[in-house]
Amino acid sequence: MDPSRRAAPGEGDDPDESSVSPVEATGEQRRRASGFQTSRILIVDDEPDAADLAATYLERLLTDIETATVTSADAAIDHLDLEPVDCIVSDYDMPGRNGLKLLREVRETEGEIPFILFTGKGSEEIASEAISAGVTDYLQKRVGPDQYEVLANRVANALQQRHAEIELTETNRKVTAIHDFVTELSSAESVEEVFERVVDASEEILEFDRSMTARREGDVIVPAVRSASVTPDDVRTFKLGEGALGRTVAEERTFVIDDLDADEASEGASAADPVSDDFRSAISVPIGSYGGFQAVSAGYGEFDDRDVEFAELVCSHARDAIERIRTEAELRAGRDRLAALFENVPLPIARIVIDQAGDRRFDATNDAFEETFGAAAGEDSYRETFDRIVPEGTERVHPTEVAEGEEPVRAEVKRRTVDGSREFLVHVIPTLRREGALVYAMYADIDEQKRIERTLRGLHEVTRRMFLEEDRTGVAHVATRAAVDIIDFPNSGVRLYDPSTEALKPTAISREATAAIGERPPFGPGDGLIWDAFEGDELAVVSDLDAVETAIGYGALRSLVVVPLGTHGVLLLGSEEPSYFDETDVQLARLLGANVTVALDRAEQIERLRERDSALKREVERLESFTGIVSHDLRNPLNVATGRLAIAQDRIDDPDTIHHLDQVADAHGRMAGLIDDLLTLAREGRAVDTLERVWLDEVTAAAWATVPTHDATLHTETADAVVRADPERVRTLFENLFRNAVEHAGDDVTVTVSASEDGFVVADDGPGFEMDPERAMEHGVSSRTRGTGFGLAIVHQIVTAHGWELSVENDDGARFTVLTG
Repeated sequence: MDPSRRAAPGEGDDPDESSVSPVEATGEQRRRASGFQTSRILIVDDEPDAADLAATYLERLLTDIETATVTSADAAIDHLDLEPVDCIVSDYDMPGRNGLKLLREVRETEGEIPFILFTGKGSEEIASEAISAGVTDYLQKRVGPDQYEVLANRVANALQQRHAEIELTETNRKVTAIHDFVTELSSAESVEEVFERVVDASEEILEFDRSMTARREGDVIVPAVRSASVTPDDVRTFKLGEGALGRTVAEERTFVIDDLDADEASEGASAADPVSDDFRSAISVPIGSYGGFQAVSAGYGEFDDRDVEFAELVCSHARDAIERIRTEAELRAGRDRLAALFENVPLPIARIVIDQAGDRRFDATNDAFEETFGAAAGEDSYRETFDRIVPEGTERVHPTEVAEGEEPVRAEVKRRTVDGSREFLVHVIPTLRREGALVYAMYADIDEQKRIERTLRGLHEVTRRMFLEEDRTGVAHVATRAAVDIIDFPNSGVRLYDPSTEALKPTAISREATAAIGERPPFGPGDGLIWDAFEGDELAVVSDLDAVETAIGYGALRSLVVVPLGTHGVLLLGSEEPSYFDETDVQLARLLGANVTVALDRAEQIERLRERDSALKREVERLESFTGIVSHDLRNPLNVATGRLAIAQDRIDDPDTIHHLDQVADAHGRMAGLIDDLLTLAREGRAVDTLERVWLDEVTAAAWATVPTHDATLHTETADAVVRADPERVRTLFENLFRNAVEHAGDDVTVTVSASEDGFVVADDGPGFEMDPERAMEHGVSSRTRGTGFGLAIVHQIVTAHGWELSVENDDGARFTVLTG
């Protein structure tokens, strides 16, 4: 052990005169901050004002974020080279590289950073390309602050999903690291080395940088190994039962202290005493009966359930390693006394005699060997037993070779037992004698450990498969089979929540579960523990369903585990045996549930993007169909009728008949105007693709000149006001507003156009609306008998197509306010 980084008791310090608390945390705080740190948002828009406005709203609507703005894709790439970001919000239409090109480059260089395309140029093609390029979300710009609330919600969702994916990656990293830690422990040769590797694991895997291990020596707990930030003066010896660490070792259970002051008030000072003043929370975990592990932090509630699970997993493996080391030490130290202790060792042991001729025979076997393998010395020969318990093609450890090497050999092997094939760690220890050699073969059952290792590898692969599914049902089916085929749970199922029925529907139920309980209906409020676990978001374990009162029947099932999947539903695991699920099973179920939840989140996001893409396609098809009907199917018959009417008017002299035909001509004219307005409505309702700088004074003058205004007066207060718009459509907007004013307010009306900070206003001094102003904006609504009712509807469509916002009111006349953002 490196004395500059580690210290064991007795290294020149008196452990009874120091405190338990390490010094101020640094890495510990950084580790905690990784889950709750300030998120950095990069906003990319070639319009600086638009970028700054988006940044302002995001910082106002979201907590714990920082924003940065750039005005081009190149600047965004430069920014990413200088510092990392957690989410990118980008416009599409920008000089040089557009938003999609930026997205592709980000995916190539930065990976799966959340990327939201927030653009005013929306189309089916852009949406499809963005989805193909891996966009996180796609949002079209609108007018007004509401769009930024939607943007903030999308950013929050993207960050939440990203953090969940990072957490899952971190969990898998820790699981893999713990697997490596267990492998390293198998080579540890001393208890002190185990304690040192536990502290190494706490720093490198759990990322605790204020921790220590302590060993039990009779009725005292003595510091063993401490992390780099803990000095000899920061630790001391405890009496068994004293303080959190003393109680942990005495009771062999974990203690978590969120708030030292609160714990002292509720449980007394002994709950966490003695401690220093510079930390507030702690976790204390037993290492079997051999000692304990403790980590501390200056922050409140720094240790969560995940920390507890992983710390307990590390310590349980350390306990097993210590048990193995002590067993091996006892064998080595008591080699001359092995015969006397032979029957007291709980592991299966066989003693093999090898004579000088190399012949082998069983000299003795203990009870554990006979119970495990069904063979006993004196009843079965060495060769018969060897052929019976060693499967073909598996690793074999030959006692003769071990005896010749004169060194103990340890190997992982597969052997047949009375309960089937299992994996063991076999220790083969030679003892030389004049007449030959005695070789002891001791078997430690590691079948469960190996099963867990295989299960974790399988879960990693299943998680990858779930992420390939594009809908929640597919994820549910993969998860259901994984629970049975990979974790070896007897049966499983996934019930997803249906908001329309407020029930958990049986989405994917394994055939094993169907055989045990049959077809089951949806479960809702009042249906017992499954719904309660979902609603409370708490994992539930029932050891014996027959021993508890349930709201519904569970068929042949006796054991049940219910794992909530966030807002998506629940994962159900069952067995026909009571008390089937142990602590390891529950931990694996919790890990599977976390992976399934993240996969369901991703599938739900894909479904939302697909639905928006389909809606856009349907809208385009509807507009194209409508335009075709109006332009062809209605205009052509009207043209025929108008021509025939003209011929009739030329050939008839009767005044009454001519009067009636004139009325028909007026009706035809009104129908033609109606068709023109309908075509305009369809055309103006399409999204604006190209924006130009339009001066309000020029476009209003041009529009006024094309409208029959009679004695009406136009007054402008637009100065050098400019809007970004489609020039032709914004001219049509003003033409319809001017025409509306003259037709409803009279020939002598005065119309005023004025610019505002965020748009413009058109107002007249007429009598105002004779109906609700909002209703006047609807299609086909007019207060005039001969009006088509589409003039103001066209205005509304043009405003919407630009992503602007329109409000209408009676204010000493009609007043139209357009907010352009």
